[in-house]
Amino acid sequence: MKLLSLLILTPFIALAHGEDKEGPHGGHIRMPGAFHTELMLDEKQEAHIFLLDMEFKYPTVKNSKIEVAAVNGKDKVDFKCSVMGGNHFHCVPTKKYPLKGELKVKAVRDGAVGNEVSYKLPLTKLAEEKPSSAHDHH
Repeated sequence: MKLLSLLILTPFIALAHGEDKEGPHGGHIRMPGAFHTELMLDEKQEAHIFLLDMEFKYPTVKNSKIEVAAVNGKDKVDFKCSVMGGNHFHCVPTKKYPLKGELKVKAVRDGAVGNEVSYKLPLTKLAEEKPSSAHDHH
């Protein structure tokens, strides 16, 4: 019975942690522990990952590390990650990977070890188009 309740509530718990909204850099949010990961894929399907605090702020790479892998069934493609721009990780796949499946991310943010999180591929667009108004250009 407890397992059933947990399975029913899991989507609501995720939404409560902001995983239904776009992150501050326009990416997808997950909460592996006492921090958030924000993932974006660029046009080359390389990953850009920000490690954010509980308030979705202050990205850091200090005392931090990232492991990323694309997984589709039994196929797994690892990514090589390095610091980019001083505030996030840029992760390049070791070979071409299928755009279906999941990206698995293991993160440590400023010494805090997070649980593995999963991003379903293909990533879906989170932000809805905002209606234009006369004040959008300000």
